[in-house]
Amino acid sequence: MPAIHPLSRSAMRATVAAFAALIINTVPASAQSGFVGNVNDPVTGWRCVTPFCDTIRMPRTDCLCQKLNPTEKSLSRLRLQCVPPRRDPQNACALPRGFGG
Repeated sequence: MPAIHPLSRSAMRATVAAFAALIINTVPASAQSGFVGNVNDPVTGWRCVTPFCDTIRMPRTDCLCQKLNPTEKSLSRLRLQCVPPRRDPQNACALPRGFGG
C-alpha cells in the first residue's frame, strides 16, 4: 500500500474539519424548521412555538408570548411580552394571575 504524503494528510484533515463544521452548523436550522410544536413549556404549561420554548402560545387566545427571561423557572418571576393575533383586540393578551408580567 502506498504511503500518503504528509500534505495529503493535512489536506484531508482540513476537508474533514470543514465538513464537520458544515454539518454542525446546519443541524440547528433543520431541527428548528422541523419543529412540530407539540411540546408544553415546563414553567407555564403552555404550548411551545419554538424548540427552546422561548416563544409560547397563550391558551384560548392564540396570543404569542416571548419570554424576556427564558431561563427563569419560577412562574411569578417569569416576564412575558405577548402580542395578539391581528383579529383580536390588544387586551386579549392579558396575563393570568400568578405571572410576573
